[in-house]
Amino acid sequence: MKNVDNNMNIRPSRGDLEQSSQTSSRVTDNSASPAAGSSPKKAEGDKVTFTGIATEMRSLEADLARIPEVDSDRVNAIKASIAEGNYEVNPEKILKNLLDLEQALSR
Repeated sequence: MKNVDNNMNIRPSRGDLEQSSQTSSRVTDNSASPAAGSSPKKAEGDKVTFTGIATEMRSLEADLARIPEVDSDRVNAIKASIAEGNYEVNPEKILKNLLDLEQALSR
């Protein structure tokens, strides 16, 4: 059951990958030391092509990585407000947002 995950999806064995990587190293080894009078052969590797959606996803991930996880300006404003004693807590707003979040998560 080594090739079956928790969702009962069958995964291919990794033996085929090991075989192809051994083949690639043999091609690379042969091209490194060509026979006298022959031209070296180029090793052909695998080619990866991304779809438009995959490319867009990578771009969005890069954009998100540049956004800080914490809004430092807002944190500093709240700290200053607390220090000055004028930070107001709105329990109704907190309750509404918690209930909205709970409802969204239960869908």
